[in-house]
Amino acid sequence: MKSFTKRIMAGIICAMIAVSICGCSGGNAQSSATESTASSEASSTPDSSAEASDSSEATGTAAEITAKIQADVKFPSMAEIEADRMSGYYDVASDKIESFSAYICGSGAYPDEIAVFQLKSADDVADVKAMLEKRVESQTATFKDYTPDEMYKINGKNVVTSGNYVALIICADNAKAIEDFNSMAK
Repeated sequence: MKSFTKRIMAGIICAMIAVSICGCSGGNAQSSATESTASSEASSTPDSSAEASDSSEATGTAAEITAKIQADVKFPSMAEIEADRMSGYYDVASDKIESFSAYICGSGAYPDEIAVFQLKSADDVADVKAMLEKRVESQTATFKDYTPDEMYKINGKNVVTSGNYVALIICADNAKAIEDFNSMAK
């Protein structure tokens, strides 16, 4: 009887894990589809297609930039930080932001994180950069003992700026992610 009970419990636990995994993955798929649709619609307008052909003038919203980075760089399961939860991670007044997009490792096991801020004014870039540098310090303190083998991702070149854009990039290929950011943030 004990063996039968153990099998039942194991089955219930497996079912709960499967439901949790399916429930967690739905949000990213939906937001990716929405971003993809928005990108397709934007690229079909005459003005934006003319801009897209001239890569030196290419610009993107924060969501387009994070989507490009995630397409080019491997990340662990990432969870989006919605605008209503932004204040729990980043100290930036919403009235200073033109567009915002951020993702963190959903499990919390890795330091991987992307946050892109397109600011309304260049006057706010230095403050947001300083705030993101403090975030890097916090992540360093958190992960140096927790997952020391992941610390190569926090390499001192994690906060970058371009025009009115500021980004926090912590990932396995910071150089490629920064290249993507610089190519789109102008």
